[in-house]
Amino acid sequence: MLQNGNKYNPLFLGLTHIGQVFSTCWRKKVGICAVYDFNKNRLEKFKNQNFLNEEPGLNNLKKKCKFEILNNPKEIINYKVIFFTIDTSLNKENAYPNTKIVEDNYKKLSKIKFMSRVKVFLTSQVPVGFTSYLKKKYNNENIELNYMVDTLQMGEALKKFLHPKHIIIGGNKNQKNFILDLFNKFKCKKYIINHEEAEFIKMSTNLYLFFNVMFANIMDNFSSEINLNFSKITNILRNDKRIGKYSYIDPSIAISGGHLERDCFFFKQLTSIQTNKKIISNLLKLNEERKKKFLNNIIKINKNKKKIKLLIIGISYKKNSFSITNSIFKDIFKSKKIDLYYYDDYFKKNLNLNIKEIGSLKNINNIDCIIYNYGSLNTLKTLKKITKKKNIKIINISNTENHLFKSDLTYFKNEIKPL
Repeated sequence: MLQNGNKYNPLFLGLTHIGQVFSTCWRKKVGICAVYDFNKNRLEKFKNQNFLNEEPGLNNLKKKCKFEILNNPKEIINYKVIFFTIDTSLNKENAYPNTKIVEDNYKKLSKIKFMSRVKVFLTSQVPVGFTSYLKKKYNNENIELNYMVDTLQMGEALKKFLHPKHIIIGGNKNQKNFILDLFNKFKCKKYIINHEEAEFIKMSTNLYLFFNVMFANIMDNFSSEINLNFSKITNILRNDKRIGKYSYIDPSIAISGGHLERDCFFFKQLTSIQTNKKIISNLLKLNEERKKKFLNNIIKINKNKKKIKLLIIGISYKKNSFSITNSIFKDIFKSKKIDLYYYDDYFKKNLNLNIKEIGSLKNINNIDCIIYNYGSLNTLKTLKKITKKKNIKIINISNTENHLFKSDLTYFKNEIKPL
């Protein structure tokens, strides 16, 4: 076993996105750690440095880290601290969460006959009550199960892990000295609460962000009805301390990526108050309606085309993290009126979708319409030249780069600047 000054040398069990981020950042900030995954395919990919590409900068950091990679689940017995880092799986069509993979992996862990007490930290996104459910159903007297609130943000996960605002643990409050010792390199507030309170904080955070985004999209819908543009005034709204400069009030086509939606589904599942269910259902319905409206607007500005040859520049939901789960382009993917292509100079990934990839923007004369989501500086320079070609429609859905080129349809205009 690798050794260094850190006396715990924890094991990160699960090499999905959260496991790769947690283990790599722990190695950088704290010290030696081990990794393992019951899924042999994920484990072999990690051994061969075929890492996930969802997080910018993570691959380069991982290549510099020296991990102890377990070869056999029997070796798990050697570890006294285990971070259970399995992402809750999502339905790619509608982002509906499925905790089965979490439960199946924890069941395997619970069957290990540990010779002494082991601390396990569940980091998966789960509904309130799930940690206690696992503890009761798969009882192992030598496993002390905790819930650790994941406060990472897709695209900024490295920064959020290395410099957190707080660490929240759901578990036994008698662990105070151990928690302070385990996380002593993290100079932030630390809280120990019960399992359900910790799970509830995770859900509350995501629902608050969800309501923020949906507020922006509701106001964007309304502003278009009265011939105004909501996105122009968001910087002024942020000056109000009750809203704040970091608030999620930029309008978007729709929520996507799966993470906020996941806790919406958990909330709907858990609440017995019908008004609560209806609020979430209506907001999710509005989210889907905006995707359909987006498709209709594409067809409208290309009304003379029987079948539109459409190029999407930037296929993920944002340029600093790759995901097409519950994609804003979902209805476009399925439309029979569109012949779809994509170009992405941030991410190279086999999408397993019926979409043709374009390797270069230099020769796209056969394209009828372009959706610009995000791209590099070179891509923007190329788009400036493309906008001069009147036969190619440009639809801009970027919140930040819409002033750099002419667009036939700009969804989110520049904010008003102060005097």
